[in-house]
Amino acid sequence: MISIKNGQDCTSIDCQDRGFLYGDGCFTTVRVQQGHALLWPRHVERLIHCAQQLSLQLNPAVVTQQVSQFLHDRPSTSGTLKIIVSRGTGQRGYLPPVQAADVYLQFFPSTSAQPQPAIAIESGVLPLVMGHVMPMLAGLKTLNRLEQVMLRQALANTAWPEALVADIQGNLIEGVSSNCFFYMQHTWYTPILEQAGIAGVMRAEILAQMSQQNIPHLITHIPKTAIDQIEAMFFCNALSGMVPVKVLQDRPLALAPVTALQQQLRFDHI
Repeated sequence: MISIKNGQDCTSIDCQDRGFLYGDGCFTTVRVQQGHALLWPRHVERLIHCAQQLSLQLNPAVVTQQVSQFLHDRPSTSGTLKIIVSRGTGQRGYLPPVQAADVYLQFFPSTSAQPQPAIAIESGVLPLVMGHVMPMLAGLKTLNRLEQVMLRQALANTAWPEALVADIQGNLIEGVSSNCFFYMQHTWYTPILEQAGIAGVMRAEILAQMSQQNIPHLITHIPKTAIDQIEAMFFCNALSGMVPVKVLQDRPLALAPVTALQQQLRFDHI
């Protein structure tokens, strides 16, 4: 792993860093392919939105410059780049200091030069539920990810590589580490994320392309009771792309709608 803080090599973190003390910050995880940061404009949009909601003093141009320099020095590298934004160090207590945010880059090189194709998986619904958050935090990828930690522990007790999670009102929200799309009666659906969940960059890109191409889709509440009506589905995130689900709750799903959608969407420009 390579770790950099504000453009300089970094091997440790200050114990007074508010990202460590309070989860006071946000992050995004970028897939790097041959020195190119995929979905980069979406990642910048995410960081800007998170910084605005959390009142972080973040200059997106500085982040772009640091990432560009990092990749320029490694033109043929592939792997995972995690960008962590922390409010930085401050005095004891919750009141945040007014200062420029710290930007950490963590890079995990890939062991394979070529991206692995997504393979259809089996999935189900975890018994744990997600709680509601403050409206200002809904959809944000903040540094506080305890829900995902607990969900990932629960997922480890199953044979599934990914699973659906519902909120306390019984609405399907997302996967443990992915967003999700469902196909029902010629329309694609994805859960609304007003009270829980993370609005992923791949989800944003897919929704934008669906709108551009007039592909029928709807962002709405999807109750768990609608599971039996799901004809096809896939999980998605910035690292794995679109992952079709072949079996849900021991019931086979159609793969053709996902394959057709993959052929309609364009990811060669990102």
